Amino acid sequence: TPRPSMVCCPFGACWLLPFLPALVRLACSLPVVGPPLTQLVERFFPSLLGSKKAGRADCCPPGSWPRLDSDEGHALAGVEMDLPGGVHAYVSRPKTPTGTAVIVVHDIFGLASGGRARSICDALAADGFLVVLPDLYGGGDSIEAHGGVEGLRSGAEESVAWLKSHAWSDVDAKLDAVYAWLMDEGVPAQNSKLSLTTNRIGMLGFCWGAWVAAKASATGRIACAVHAHPSWKIEPSLFGEPVEGMAARIRVPTLLLPASNDDDAFRDGTYAKIIKKNAAVAVEAIDFPSMTHGFIVRGSPSDAAVMAEVERALKASSAFLRAHMPPVE
Repeated sequence: TPRPSMVCCPFGACWLLPFLPALVRLACSLPVVGPPLTQLVERFFPSLLGSKKAGRADCCPPGSWPRLDSDEGHALAGVEMDLPGGVHAYVSRPKTPTGTAVIVVHDIFGLASGGRARSICDALAADGFLVVLPDLYGGGDSIEAHGGVEGLRSGAEESVAWLKSHAWSDVDAKLDAVYAWLMDEGVPAQNSKLSLTTNRIGMLGFCWGAWVAAKASATGRIACAVHAHPSWKIEPSLFGEPVEGMAARIRVPTLLLPASNDDDAFRDGTYAKIIKKNAAVAVEAIDFPSMTHGFIVRGSPSDAAVMAEVERALKASSAFLRAHMPPVE
């Protein structure tokens, strides 16, 4: 009896098609080729990721730095305080007030994480900025209490729901309290009586915090923003808008600091072109090809190469913020 032939496909491989999404997801999970392959597939063939993409929250890509318990060798100069409005924050003041301020936005691990966020605040304060690091999750909460980063990647219901609960409306309400406090401290801020050039509040966001910076950059409330190893894909993952749409609404000078496993669109000019097309503002990008996502705020303090790149990133950030927010005379 002759064997039946497969005539559904001229290439004789149509039987593989039902398994293609699973094979692609398997390849994307591999440690070396996974991250770049995931970026390629998500950008050009997102349907191949199927329910995995629809049900997960893109934040820290595979190979990112984990939470840093403590930043060794740094005695903190700032103070913990509750701002009016009930927002807890770490505040670091300059020796001589300059009328300029930076809101530092924590990463997915929150304010309670050890990390390097507080010592970064102190470094910016030493450069003349009044720096505030607010707890935008509230109560010292962190992704670690809700399934961790792996829960987000796998689409765990608790992890995704928790991060989605911190939508822009929730975050923006907390930032309102921060803006008000900075104005009470004498920092010129955007309101009905001030132009954007008078505004002296900038923002530096890490990971999830860079998504916050991107959203804030469309409000007119900040003068400029630095995006450190940005996690802009949170917007399409959780809230359904393409990254390109969010980038198109940015209206302030922008500095992008991508690491090697961050989206190539940060370094190849894709997002910069979108921002410039819709706003006549400066957009810069500094690539860190030898670093991985999270290195600035979570990279090991005992790794000399990492710390050298952390210092380079912070110097560039401070210079950018100062260039767009000169001291108030």
